[in-house]
Amino acid sequence: MLIILAASLLPVIVLLVYIYRKDQYQKEPLSLLLKALLGGVLAGLMDIALLTFFRFAEVTSFSSGLHHSLYQAFCQAAMPEEFCKLFFLYLFIWKSKYFDEYYDGLEYAACVGLGFAGLENLMYVLEGGLAVAVGRALFAVPAHFFFAIIMGYFFAFAKFRPWKKSTYLALAYICPVILHGIYDFILMYGEFIQKTDTAVASVLNLIFYIFFIFVWKTANKRIQRMSGQ
Repeated sequence: MLIILAASLLPVIVLLVYIYRKDQYQKEPLSLLLKALLGGVLAGLMDIALLTFFRFAEVTSFSSGLHHSLYQAFCQAAMPEEFCKLFFLYLFIWKSKYFDEYYDGLEYAACVGLGFAGLENLMYVLEGGLAVAVGRALFAVPAHFFFAIIMGYFFAFAKFRPWKKSTYLALAYICPVILHGIYDFILMYGEFIQKTDTAVASVLNLIFYIFFIFVWKTANKRIQRMSGQ
């Protein structure tokens, strides 16, 4: 059990340390960072509750695997998950006196995203075993981190450019949803099409790696810009 717990949380801890050390200005209080991390865990539980509550509205009939994958990726994953993350990020961080620099938006959003990823990772690894932990450590956990960085980027602009608060808050939700949805769609449709067309599945695998690198570079540019490096 301890091995599974360590395997699930190690990538989360590594990325938490990374984003914390990138803060070149006044370090944020650990108590508030832990609060943001807890917000991510609560966001994960809220997401589970929402999906369970709205189960009655789930669409079960699709004309193709393409439509089914799109529905799952955006409506069952990206949209509710990013909403829950942004909800707790706003609830726990927006009015804090320590949220006084642009980089803080990225750092607190990353904590929320990694709290969510940690809970999700633990659930998947408990179900699938240590073999699942490797793939998720390399892709799923970093992906949640990258989506959170994009969210935090616009969240910070919403805070410090109040004349465009609504626009930036909308972008703090919409942009991660788009990236998250595309990420999940490529994986889900690739898994579906693998059964009938391995050539297309191979192309989707290549697209996935290219897209993952694109998201990583996009998030990294935001980190460098906000940290002043």
